Amino acid sequence: MSVTLSEQPLHEQLVQALQKQIQTRMSPHERLPGEREIADQYRVSRNTVRAALSKLEMMGLVYRRRGRGTFVANDPNESTDLAGMYSFTEEMNALGRHPRSEIIYLHEQPATEYLAEHLGVDLGTPTYKMKRVRWADGVPLMVERTFMPADRFPRLSAKEIERTSLYTTLRDHYGSPVLDARESFYASLVPDKDAELLKVPLGSPSLNIRRTSTSINNEVIEYTLSVARADQFVYTVRHHPGRTQNK
Repeated sequence: MSVTLSEQPLHEQLVQALQKQIQTRMSPHERLPGEREIADQYRVSRNTVRAALSKLEMMGLVYRRRGRGTFVANDPNESTDLAGMYSFTEEMNALGRHPRSEIIYLHEQPATEYLAEHLGVDLGTPTYKMKRVRWADGVPLMVERTFMPADRFPRLSAKEIERTSLYTTLRDHYGSPVLDARESFYASLVPDKDAELLKVPLGSPSLNIRRTSTSINNEVIEYTLSVARADQFVYTVRHHPGRTQNK
């Protein structure tokens, strides 16, 4: 059965029609009909369908998988709360999702002035730089760039981190559990070089996080810069009135 759109711009009409379908009749990660099927159903061109799907993706309502199709994104009410996420792996496991880390590289480099300041080491000190993509249920959620003092963690293994997690590796293999983490959040756009890794269009919105983690004796053991897909995370803050609030 075909559906005829009203006499408004086809692109916007199709966006509205598909948005209603997504929000009322579909579930997160459910696959949308193909471009040809949508075009036939709404009697529009495939170019119009592509334009509408691109806008829905920018709105965070869908995501695409090359060769597989277009899928419904998470309901924002069911997205992961960044403010309460201490460990990505533990958080995903607690939510019943299946986390995976894909390490793009792990290598040593001398500390720049910027890194020396954030890691509390001397300029030129050997440091690890690790770039990885964090996945859950086959969906890439964030790109992380992590920096650590190399002398604290000799022969750090990428395979071990992928098999367990970074924090588990630091705790079990090096006796350096994370005891405290300070974070700052800010809204931004996904960098071009990360868009392909996160499988989102160029210019997609992101939530960015800076994290500094410390261990015993308040020593900095990790400085991480993360780019998270805005359609997969929320940032929740709870405010409580002070005890001295006037009545």
